[in-house]
Amino acid sequence: MTKNLIILFAVLFPIWAKAQDPLAKTNAAILACKAEKWEEAVSMADQAIADPQEASQAYTWYVAGFIWKELYKLEESSFRTSPMREKSIQYLQKAITLDKDKKYKKDIDAALRYLAISYFNDALKRSKEISAISENEPEEIYSKFRDLLHSIAPLTDFSEYDKQMFKSLGQSHYRLWELNTTDRTHAIKSNSYFQKVLILDENDCDALHNLVILHYNQGVYAIRSVDVQSDISELIIKQEEAIRQFHLALPYAQKCFDVCKKTPEYYKALMYCYRALGNDEAYDRLKLEFDNSRGK
Repeated sequence: MTKNLIILFAVLFPIWAKAQDPLAKTNAAILACKAEKWEEAVSMADQAIADPQEASQAYTWYVAGFIWKELYKLEESSFRTSPMREKSIQYLQKAITLDKDKKYKKDIDAALRYLAISYFNDALKRSKEISAISENEPEEIYSKFRDLLHSIAPLTDFSEYDKQMFKSLGQSHYRLWELNTTDRTHAIKSNSYFQKVLILDENDCDALHNLVILHYNQGVYAIRSVDVQSDISELIIKQEEAIRQFHLALPYAQKCFDVCKKTPEYYKALMYCYRALGNDEAYDRLKLEFDNSRGK
């Protein structure tokens, strides 16, 4: 009898062993995730990556990374320094190293792409709210976006992303300059960012128009800074600076007018540059053309 039981167990054992789920904890984690039982999902994912057998599988790390991505979306999507996002990226990148046959590449890449874009959105948002002490943060966040997206899509063309960031930073530094026009630090930085846009696209209408505004207004503020107590030498220096800025604005205004759709803003930018430089003939010609275009 005992011998028969031993034989029966020996026959059944391979069948029983085969029936065991080698990724039981991982599969339990993903089921809990689908049911939105987040504490259970995290617990099972943690157990799975602590299990030597399951931790050797790319799918285990993908599931753990996916769960933390979903938690980031639910709880920390407004946090620029979200620990959940960082953990998700760490786990998904571990999945990539184990996924030798690229079985899960499409799913892993999709999750990482979502997280990469979240960095871009954070960087763009931060670029619109910089202060003198936080002005470096947007580019630091943006570099995380570029690095992460490049890791899964090396051939990505970042030019449109770059242009959005540079234009936003240019506008923000312009606003900071307007708060203290006697300090040209932010005006110089604003100019630098718009020039970076033009390197990528020499006909970018937003960058061209913003450079007109930047230089023209620097000229205006140079004139406004003259007061009754200014001596003649200071007056001459301020006037020369104003004229220099108007001259810098003019070619950007002309090119914007030539290559972009002729909006009222672009007409006025070119008209005011000519008037500031004393070219009344060009100003009158453009004003007449502008009035006629509007049916006046």
